[in-house]
Order: sequence, then C-alpha cells, then structure tokens
Amino acid sequence: MRRNWSGLAALLCASFGLSSITFAGDEGDDRLRAMEDRLRALEARLAESESVIESQRELLRNQAPDVAQGDELDAFLSSIEIGGHVATSYVYSFNNPATNTFSQTLCQFNCNHNEFSLDAIKLELGKPLSEPGSVGFQFDLLFGQNASIFKALSPDGAASGNADGTSDTEFFVQQAYLSYQYNDIELKFGKFETLLGYELIDGNDNPNVTQGILFTFAIPLFHTGFLASGSLSEEVSWSAGLVNGFNNTLDTGDNKGFLGQLAWEDGPWFASLSTYVGTLGETRASLSTPAGSRPGDNSVQTQIYDAILQYSPSEDTTAWLNIDWGKTDVSSDSNGGGPGGAAGSDPHFFGLAAGIKQQLSEKMFVAFRGEYMNDDQGSRFSGLVTGNTILSANNPNFVGGNSFDEIDAWSTTLTLGYQVTPSLLARVEYRRDQVDCDKLDCSFFRDSSDGGEETNDLGIIELIYSFD
Repeated sequence: MRRNWSGLAALLCASFGLSSITFAGDEGDDRLRAMEDRLRALEARLAESESVIESQRELLRNQAPDVAQGDELDAFLSSIEIGGHVATSYVYSFNNPATNTFSQTLCQFNCNHNEFSLDAIKLELGKPLSEPGSVGFQFDLLFGQNASIFKALSPDGAASGNADGTSDTEFFVQQAYLSYQYNDIELKFGKFETLLGYELIDGNDNPNVTQGILFTFAIPLFHTGFLASGSLSEEVSWSAGLVNGFNNTLDTGDNKGFLGQLAWEDGPWFASLSTYVGTLGETRASLSTPAGSRPGDNSVQTQIYDAILQYSPSEDTTAWLNIDWGKTDVSSDSNGGGPGGAAGSDPHFFGLAAGIKQQLSEKMFVAFRGEYMNDDQGSRFSGLVTGNTILSANNPNFVGGNSFDEIDAWSTTLTLGYQVTPSLLARVEYRRDQVDCDKLDCSFFRDSSDGGEETNDLGIIELIYSFD
C-alpha cells in the first residue's frame, strides 16, 4: 500500500513537470512568431525607404546634370595648362637723348631711354592635343608696355595706336586659336605666332633681352588664319596655311597670304626653311603720309624667306644662324611707286644674324648676337613695317622713301644672365647699333640735342618671373 501511494505521487509529479515544459514551449513559439512578424515589417519599411531614395536620386540626376557630370568637368580642368611670366626692365641710352621716347629706333620693345618699364604680364591658358581626334585651344593674353606697342604695330590698330606714347595699361591678344588633331595632323584656326625667325615674341624664351634687327624689320610676328602641321618622318616636319596677311587681324582686302615651313631635326642639329608670300591685306596710305603704312596692299605681293640652322652639341652650348631675304613687288603699283622704291622697282632686303649661348655654371650664362641687314631702297627701315615713325620725325628726308638708294644696319649684343631661382631670371645687356645710308646722313638715333646719330649704345637690366 505504501508502495502504491509512492508510485502515484511520482506519476503525478512527472505529469505536472511535463505540462509545465509544454506550456513553456508554446509561449516561446509565440514570441518567435512575433519577432518574425516584426522583421518582416522592418524589411518592408526598408524596401519602401530604398525606393524613395532611388526616386530622389533619379530626380536629382534629371534636375542637376552637372552634379552627375562632375567627373567629366574635373577631367577637363585637369587637362588645362596655365602659365605665363612677368617682365620688368630699366633701359639707358648712352646717347643721352633729350627726348626719352623711342630713343632706340632699331627696337621692337625696350625702346625708351632712362625708363623703368613694366614690359609684359603674360597669361597663357591652353589645352594641348593628346591623341587623334582630340580638340584643344590656346589663349595668350599680354598686358603692359609691350601690349601697347603691339596694338600700334597692328594695321587694324595703327590708326588709333600712338607709337610715341606707350602705356602699361593696354592688353593685346597674342594668340587665340582652336586646334584639332586629324590623322596625326594638327589643324589650327585663329590667331597664332609666325613660323619665321629664330627669336620669339616672349623675351624669356630668347637668349638676349632685346630682339634683333631681323625680328623687328625682316619678318612678320603673328597671323590670323588657318595652319596645318604634321610630320613626314621622325626627323622632318612641315607646316602650311592661309592667313589674312602680315601682323594683322582685320583684313580689308580679298587676297590671302601663304605661310609655310619645312623643318629637320636630328640629334644636336636643327634646320628650317620658312616663307610668307602674299599681301598684307590692308590698303596702303599714300606715300606722302607714310605713318601707319605697310609695304604692300591688296594687289602688291610681298615675299619673305627665312632659314634657320641651330647646333647644340651639349645642354650647355647652343649656336644658331638666321638668314632672311625678301622683296615687295611694286612694279604695277597704282600709286606710282612702292614704299622706299620708285615706280617700276622691286625693293628687296637681306639679313643675317648669328648667336651663341653658353652656360657658365648651373645658374649663370652668357649670350652673344651679331646682325647685319641691307635694305636696298628703305622699304623695311622707313618705319612702314613696324609702325615706328621716328625716322620721319628725326630726318625730314624720310617722307617718300625715294631720296636714297639703300640702308645698311649692324648690331652687336652681349647678355649676361643669372637664374636667381627656378622661376626668377635676371639679365644685364649691352647693345650697340649702327646705321649707314647711301646719299644721306642717317638720323636713326636721337641724341642730347634731339637731333640724329648713326650709332647708339644701349644698356638694359631685366627681371623676369615665370610661372606654370
């Protein structure tokens, strides 16, 4: 009997424990189901939020495409090259002229006596061509006294330009062109520097401070038109194009000029032959008023041929030779005679320049240049090319250009340069010019009596800061 009650008690306890376990298991299932329901609800809300976010992104892409194209804009800006320079100088003429302005007649820039000058502030902005099918551009803006001289030089600016009153507040578009590379041929359309001449417009790219006689009187400096350039081989390159004319942007005539070059480079040697053939694209003023005139008009042809030979045996030494020959065909000139030539004549000129630049140390160099130019009838030196009217002001015989046969000019220049920092260049220069005229006492250079001299000695100190 005791055993039975004991067994019954054990059975009841077992039954009670099993019921408790079953009850606990049912409650856990309910909680698990509740958690699963909450997760499903959260997943639904998350999907809904992602849908809203995507719709907002699509709305932003449609309303603000520049945001979506930020990578393309960054790539374009990173391809742009920015550079330029600032040039200042002090010029002294040892003739000590009574009138400071344009005391150095055989100049392009740095012409005034005893003057501190802000010569140039140059800003360069461009996108070079990278591969076939690419498009580029170049935009060079020039400020300062050189810009004022350029404006007086240009035929379209000669009427309003004042060659005797330069300022440093002017600006001049030195280059502005679009470029396109087609099948390894570069095409330019716009305003660009000439192919002729060894020396360049920007003084910091030249061995000497001043540009020489050939740069000033023998060749053009810039053109507006179309130019194609390419290569025939690894050593030989070519350029050819049609332009409005000679140092002009505005063209008042129908005829165009041809600009071309064939160049060869192999190791230390470089050689080129360049030419300009055509009119200047502007009707020339009468011979009685030569100021602002040009040798050539819509019917008179001008030919210029330019040859360059350069030898650089090492990084420290560069020697060069530049030869120019040209003429103006005035045989059929309706005015009865060309500038510096009588009716039926074809005035021509010849120029020769040679120079050497030698690095003396890591920071110091010396450069020498010697030049000679012959102008058989004064078509180049009579102020008609450069817009410089000082000749007629100094010598009343320079009015029609028919009172002399020829002019000979010599120039020697010695320059010492020191690279103060990688960006700052200091140069000191001494230059001597001489001019001889047939049948005349030339009055090219002003002196202390404000008369004329055949020789002139010039001293220049220059500082140039370059940036890129």
